Amino acid sequence: MGERVDAFRRKLEENAENLLFRFSLGQALFEEGEFSDAEETFRLCLEEKQDWMLALLFRGRCLIELKRSDDAIDALRLTVKAAVEQHHEDPEREARALLEQLEARV
Repeated sequence: MGERVDAFRRKLEENAENLLFRFSLGQALFEEGEFSDAEETFRLCLEEKQDWMLALLFRGRCLIELKRSDDAIDALRLTVKAAVEQHHEDPEREARALLEQLEARV
């Protein structure tokens, strides 16, 4: 594992309740291609904050990489809903584009 992953794991050991550390760990895992661990990390974030739009988006992206299309579609639909409600246009566009690609394959 890379330095960022190790750093955020250490931070979580010191403060396991810190959702921002957990989210940052997920991002670092995603960037290293550790999609299964990243997906689990984002899922844990979402257990605490179900409408966390970026965690939803990253989880959807992980699920795409893990070839779990049905789960990815569900996650991305939730991402679109959260992005619309929270007025985040760029993540909404990204989630819609990913959804279109997935739905075209299914």
